[in-house]
Amino acid sequence: MEHRSARKARLLVNIPPERVDGTVGEGKQAKAGDIVELDQGFTGSNGEPMGLVVCRNVDGSIRWAGDVLDSEIEVLQ
Repeated sequence: MEHRSARKARLLVNIPPERVDGTVGEGKQAKAGDIVELDQGFTGSNGEPMGLVVCRNVDGSIRWAGDVLDSEIEVLQ
């Protein structure tokens, strides 16, 4: 079975704390420049395209996870 790595993106803006899941990872602030893995897409409450993303530490542990607008990320691969 082939293992595919998650698609990655660069966060273009700081994400408000209310969109970061404090129960996952270290609960760190999501800031512009963070590299994130794209997990799943969904439609936000106002109809805008959004996605769940995960930011990892160098050792692979989760630093933070949260919801971002599609316009707040730049897909890298």
